[in-house]
Amino acid sequence: MNKLAYIFTLSLTAAGLLLGMTYSNGFAQAATETPTPEPAATPLTLDLRLLPEPIYQLGSNTHAASALVVPDSPTAAEMRAALIVSASFGRMSRGKLPLSLVTASQFAISVWTNTNLIFVGKPAAFPMLSQVSLPAPVSGTAFVSSEIQPEDGILQMTISAWDNTKVILVVSGNTDAGVVKAAQALSVGSIQTGSYPNLAIVLNVNAGSSTVAKAETLAIPTSTQQTNTFGDLGYASQTVTEIGTSTAEYQFDIPPGFVAAENAYLDLMFSNSTFLDYTRSGLLIYINGRVVGSARFSDETAQTAILRINIPHNFISAGSNSLSFDVNLAPLNESSGESFGLWATIYSASILHVPLAPATTSTDLRDLSKYPYPFINDPTLSNLAFILPEQDPTAWEIAAQIAFNLGRSVIGAPFYLIAVYDKQIPEEVRQNYDWILIGLPMELQVMEELQDTLPAPFEENSNNAILTKQQVEYRLPKDAQLGYLELLSAPWNHARTILAIVGNTEAGVRQAGNA
Repeated sequence: MNKLAYIFTLSLTAAGLLLGMTYSNGFAQAATETPTPEPAATPLTLDLRLLPEPIYQLGSNTHAASALVVPDSPTAAEMRAALIVSASFGRMSRGKLPLSLVTASQFAISVWTNTNLIFVGKPAAFPMLSQVSLPAPVSGTAFVSSEIQPEDGILQMTISAWDNTKVILVVSGNTDAGVVKAAQALSVGSIQTGSYPNLAIVLNVNAGSSTVAKAETLAIPTSTQQTNTFGDLGYASQTVTEIGTSTAEYQFDIPPGFVAAENAYLDLMFSNSTFLDYTRSGLLIYINGRVVGSARFSDETAQTAILRINIPHNFISAGSNSLSFDVNLAPLNESSGESFGLWATIYSASILHVPLAPATTSTDLRDLSKYPYPFINDPTLSNLAFILPEQDPTAWEIAAQIAFNLGRSVIGAPFYLIAVYDKQIPEEVRQNYDWILIGLPMELQVMEELQDTLPAPFEENSNNAILTKQQVEYRLPKDAQLGYLELLSAPWNHARTILAIVGNTEAGVRQAGNA
């Protein structure tokens, strides 16, 4: 077995690279100055069949914050459901929805304007739901409706009692089994309603069934059709008309189980106005933020041009990818400051060609460059277990953040990931799942079993790692807050992988989670 997978030691100033998104438990308070009156908002449509709208507005460049609200002491099933919901919105929003996680008690002391709310758990944990009008209201500690059976999952949507321009989504049930059913139904992406468009009752989610989830982006096909126009990917032609630099962005997905092979390319079809100063006008082309090509505008390109850009296959990641264009338009007469007659168009007939090859997996771990594999080896995340402390909202929030980002990388449905509390790990979870383990080492009982296998073991009765195997060793202040990412093979099954996201303080754990 290869003991060493890889380790990062992170100070609190380190930049986050691994997960690509930072969460926060806090939300900005309303400004004290008198706000500028806004036009009347369009009435919200409460229809579960339209999800992710209105929580995530398809096609919009700006999105209101949303918060997952979980019980103060969630059962493992309720935590599982919350992570499934987070992964579902990660996929439905392509990772663009600002989503945080708070507990019910944290909710009670915060201001919830300008925020869509998603309650996940049994109703007894959320007394505040008595303040809202639901099609299946709460009575005592349960939802009441003649249509609901004890083990059913329940999805409901209503207007927020804290901001009538935002909504509340309730992912729940009167039992743990019902809560998980509701979350898994949400992960499928196509919800069927009954008597009311804002109420869905889930009888069952059939084990072993898997489909391709409804999502905003299309995956590159896994068959012979590896060449797609922008139109095939759901994008119309885009025209830029503003002076200066504007950005046009496209998303494409590499399906689970595949990686980009050699000889990927882009045939960009574009044209431009002849009123441009060609010496200062053109475009840059990026794949996942890395420059792959450029073009200068000219009288020739004004007649419509096709430019081939070769794309290094290692610039393309598993899951969701970004193809973007920075288009700069400069007028011939700079002093006029007018953009009349200035334009450039990127046509939907542009072609993206990405050959695919089967992804190979190995237990001979070297580093984190293959992340998010092996955790997304199955497109329904059925091989993934989150191992968490039973009373650690920081670890729960980090887990939700990671689930959100993993969700955007897979297309299977429903999601089958699980959550297990550290002191309640069944043998089946040890043998049959890859783990993401999160928290302070001293609060994770299983760390004792991993001590001899960790790339950087921990000092006795301490959250500080023994950093003697690094290529460069640093002298750090005794009070330095550090986060650690440790990747290793499970000592009880070398075919399984463990990613430990830990730290010597809560802030250190959070920093590791954001890495």
